[in-house]
Amino acid sequence: MAKALQIVFDFSCPYCYITWNYIKKLRQKLTFEDEWLTWNIHPEVGPEGKDITEVVPNFDRESRREKLNGLGAPVGVAPGGMTFVPDTRLPLQAVEFAAAHGRARDWCDAVFAANFEQGRNIGDKAVLFDIAIQLGLPVAELDQALASCQYAAILAEHDRRFTELQVEWVPTIFSGDKKILEGAFTYEEAEKVIRDTVK
Repeated sequence: MAKALQIVFDFSCPYCYITWNYIKKLRQKLTFEDEWLTWNIHPEVGPEGKDITEVVPNFDRESRREKLNGLGAPVGVAPGGMTFVPDTRLPLQAVEFAAAHGRARDWCDAVFAANFEQGRNIGDKAVLFDIAIQLGLPVAELDQALASCQYAAILAEHDRRFTELQVEWVPTIFSGDKKILEGAFTYEEAEKVIRDTVK
């Protein structure tokens, strides 16, 4: 049976986007299961979103761009120019909706792409509905689930759990109860640690 990794993430985090692509590449050569666990790391951001300078203290645009694009280069992504921080409450809740329809991985892929590749505001319901249509998910049901906060309790439980576990960064990757990777790491580091974990 393949070993399982649990990956704590938020759609607003460029390091999570990079790790998403690391994992996609590693799954082509290693055998493991990966479960992505939602965590809204910026609940203070409203539906209109914020500029990153309002969210990240002492923001240095150029050094951040260089670091992120360098980390993303092995998997062909370059999120260093992203300066908009969206409200991820709704797209994170919608992960659970997509999972109920067997499309969680496709949903995450599409939402990450909308945010970091297309520059769309994923905090906007209209953008989420477009993604749902693209994936063949029932938009009216998604709208009802989001309006009723059907999956909000899952986000609240994750927040409680990850606070209790003293998770400080996204992404954080667990194997069982052990943190094996967190924050910013290279593709080579991810491959070595995950290979050693799942062998």
